[in-house]
Amino acid sequence: MSYNLWARVLFAAALAAFAVSGCGRSDVVATFDGGQVHQAELDKQFKLQRMLIAPQYPDTPQNRLEVLQQYIVMHDVLEPKAKQEGITVDDKDVASTATQYRQQLIRYVYGSDDALNKKMAELGLTDDDLRALATDDLLSQKYFAKHLTVSDEEVQAYYNDHPADYTVAKVAHILVKTKQEAEQVKARLEKGEPFDKVAKEVSLDPSKDQGGVLPEGPLSQWVAPFQEAALRLPVGQISDPVQTQFGWHIIRVDSRTVEPLSQVKDQVNSKVMQMKEQQWFNQAKQDAHIILEDPALKQAAAGAQ
Repeated sequence: MSYNLWARVLFAAALAAFAVSGCGRSDVVATFDGGQVHQAELDKQFKLQRMLIAPQYPDTPQNRLEVLQQYIVMHDVLEPKAKQEGITVDDKDVASTATQYRQQLIRYVYGSDDALNKKMAELGLTDDDLRALATDDLLSQKYFAKHLTVSDEEVQAYYNDHPADYTVAKVAHILVKTKQEAEQVKARLEKGEPFDKVAKEVSLDPSKDQGGVLPEGPLSQWVAPFQEAALRLPVGQISDPVQTQFGWHIIRVDSRTVEPLSQVKDQVNSKVMQMKEQQWFNQAKQDAHIILEDPALKQAAAGAQ
């Protein structure tokens, strides 16, 4: 797994846990098998896991619930399991990783060491918190490396089941509001009107300025109905109308190349491992029997169901 700090914001089940010090309040926001979480703990974790990394990250009950759940699972479930099995981390690795975190924050968010220090002071965070973050990141990585493996058969199966992820294509399209308009567009093209001319005249997509041509890339970058049509459509042919949430499309595939598994095996392996980590997280969250005590968190959980 990568040490990239921003993975914590992009993935709801980010593999992170952080030690807590100086909790001065007794308000219990949640209980679980073996313990409880106080409001001060959750506040600290939300600042560390979200507000420090992404200052504009919304402070909402739903986002706090996400942090609470991963904190319980990774701090109170995984960390003790790792320690019981004798899994440890080296102080030098912790220091190096914490330094990487500071460098990432300076480079991508704050611009200078002084600005980062000012923000950390404002949030009540210290370098000890970054070291705790690094320690628990490394612990989780070692734990998963020991318990989760990916076989060649699993890699092959994932690759076979996700062709759009590994098919690179150059595609042009014309987007209109209705199916009737799309049929009219197709009729014009079948009569020989140039695709780029029709696109510039009627398409609602910004790509009309390029004659409807989209940047070359994996088919998975587009919404499902579009990518499925682009995966099946013979190269050079014009599609029937395809509906997505954006409207109706007429599609033309100009080129399509399947990346061989040998070239993307590491990427596929990482995808499968992420799935296994997510499955482990979901099961551990269920087994922890988390009971929410805070009304706002209860409401957020009910809304997520």
